[in-house]
Amino acid sequence: MKPILHPSLVNDPLGDPGLFVQFLYEKRAFLFDMGDQSPLTNADLLKVTHVFVSHTHIDHFIGFDRFLRLVFGRGKTITLYGPENFIANVEGKLAGFTWNLVDRYDESLTLEVVEVHRDRLRKATFRAIEKFKRNDEREEPWDGGVILDEPALSVSAAVLEHRVPCLGYALKEKFHVNINKDELTAMHLAPGEWLNRVKQNIYEGASDDLAVQVPVGVNGSQEFALGTLKEKLVTITPGQKIAYITDTVYTPENVPRVVNLVREADLLFCESPFTAEEEDRARDRCHLTTRQAGLLAKEAGVKQLKTFHYSKRHSHQTERLVQEAQETFRGE
Repeated sequence: MKPILHPSLVNDPLGDPGLFVQFLYEKRAFLFDMGDQSPLTNADLLKVTHVFVSHTHIDHFIGFDRFLRLVFGRGKTITLYGPENFIANVEGKLAGFTWNLVDRYDESLTLEVVEVHRDRLRKATFRAIEKFKRNDEREEPWDGGVILDEPALSVSAAVLEHRVPCLGYALKEKFHVNINKDELTAMHLAPGEWLNRVKQNIYEGASDDLAVQVPVGVNGSQEFALGTLKEKLVTITPGQKIAYITDTVYTPENVPRVVNLVREADLLFCESPFTAEEEDRARDRCHLTTRQAGLLAKEAGVKQLKTFHYSKRHSHQTERLVQEAQETFRGE
């Protein structure tokens, strides 16, 4: 099975936090946090449709300006998620620029901003054509789980503590649709965009009776029932789960929130700025130690732990930070 979700840290573990998740076979990506984005190309960032910000400390949000400049004028709608006061943070960023010439453009950019509170989601829209004036404000109840729900995937969030609300995230592929290439060849069918449409139909729960036009030859096509294609070509397997935790503290209140969010993740990206012996310092700074990151991953039953956001005071001993987290995670 080829994984659909391809996550990678934006920077090395000593740099600004950030996670870039690309989608196989799609010109699409998700971005978690907006710190220094210099390792990402413009082509990478132009794939981004959704941004998930943990909080707006400078090392998590300084990259907003570059992203805004890049996507402006391209007719995109970008959805951004963040914690309490996030709408005002985005509005303040936008207010720092002069937009007197935007009426020379067609609708060039729309930002849908979602602010995650413990019991509700606040939403607002900022349109370039309206000089990014705050519009369409609304609220809806939230049960502390899913904030984005699509046919193929969902994103959940948890409100964590960092002396300010800080969001942890989990991206979950609902299930994975695998295409049997040998059977595709046996049916004399060529791969192509039609397979993506078949997958989308399956994710959306379309009827097995749905007629699917499949290209045959140079200009021909043949009709198949979706159920037939599913039976002959498709295997359904569990989807991936990727979790992202940064800038939080190991407390009796926070631990269950983190564990419930990241439970059974295939890959957990978890901060660990401090060594195992620096618990007091970590608590004072509202961060995690290596040992605490390992304990969270172990209790949640995640399959793989990758730590990041190391304190620069430990730049000479990053191997120690990795080792301490992994030894705790493996129960050694």
